[in-house]
Amino acid sequence: MKKTLIALAVMGAAAGVAHAQSNVTIYGVVDTGLVKETGSDVRMGGNVDSRIGFRGVEDLGSGMKATFELERRFNLNDGTQTNSGVIDTQDPESTNLETLDRANWNYNDFISGKKADWIGASNVGLKGDAWGQVRLGRVNNLSVETFRMLDPFNQYGVGASLAKANLLRSEQLSNTVRYDSPLWSGFGFGATYTLGQNTKGGTLMSNYYDQLGNDGWAVNLKYDNGPILLLANYDRAADSNDSYTWNVGGAYSYAGFKVSLGYQDSRLKLFEAVDGTLKEKDWIVGLQYKTGAHTIGASYNRGKVEVAGTNFDGSTNKYALGYTYDMSKRTSVYANVAYTDNDEEIAGWYNLNGSNRDSVTGVQVGITHKF
Repeated sequence: MKKTLIALAVMGAAAGVAHAQSNVTIYGVVDTGLVKETGSDVRMGGNVDSRIGFRGVEDLGSGMKATFELERRFNLNDGTQTNSGVIDTQDPESTNLETLDRANWNYNDFISGKKADWIGASNVGLKGDAWGQVRLGRVNNLSVETFRMLDPFNQYGVGASLAKANLLRSEQLSNTVRYDSPLWSGFGFGATYTLGQNTKGGTLMSNYYDQLGNDGWAVNLKYDNGPILLLANYDRAADSNDSYTWNVGGAYSYAGFKVSLGYQDSRLKLFEAVDGTLKEKDWIVGLQYKTGAHTIGASYNRGKVEVAGTNFDGSTNKYALGYTYDMSKRTSVYANVAYTDNDEEIAGWYNLNGSNRDSVTGVQVGITHKF
């Protein structure tokens, strides 16, 4: 059950303010189940990331509010903290892409070499009814937050779209200022600016990159009105040698059905030792049907990866099907299955379980509770 703590904060006479109303909400998700994928033993694992968070709002008057959010994510099965792709930067083996935690990958955290305690969010800001919201700190990446809306599996679990395996993907961004406009008849936009951490020479992995320290920025345009959703993003990653991702897509909902289509294109400018750019293109077609407590989702994904001048060039096809039953407003059970077929030249690239097989089948069942 969502718990809301409401208090009247009485300011001291020296502050010159009599009363201000604030609201702090405690929220969370606990999710776990069983997962079996080709090349791996049966393991316990969740679909949605388990988390606990705090959101706060203070009414400042005249339509303005102060906001904050803190969110910590964790592995429900053993109580440990979820990492975000950060590795031991003093271990030479950590530069091997085959050893990275692709399922929890975050480029922004990886290149900084820092492990965030509040992985999900840690920010403070101001919000106005007329002009929108500004947040500072660790915030959601606009290009991931909006593009995942086209995936019936929301980029979670064995059914996650191929875009989740993108090496430039950062679900959250640290050291970032984010602005979100209000919606005007469904139209809106957002922007982020991320400070480069000037880490060249600071960590083992960053030594392999040229011209690190560039700041990052992103823009989002969207139309979200009734049954229609349209979106477009451009995202230049911080500390990436000016690497970038852009995506476009849309969805239409009618009578319980939702059909979605999306395309994403990224360019990762590689290490100094490799004179090439990693090009990745991902397509997704999604279909979802919801009736009462039942939700069925399906998707087809196609990905293509290449590095010019090398033999690393191939395509992947992925098919996913899932079913969710809502036992209540907060508790649901689910079953998902997915099949990924990789070209031999890029075997394992899109396999989030670390397998180097040409093809992988994944099956997942579990339970989710939200409070």
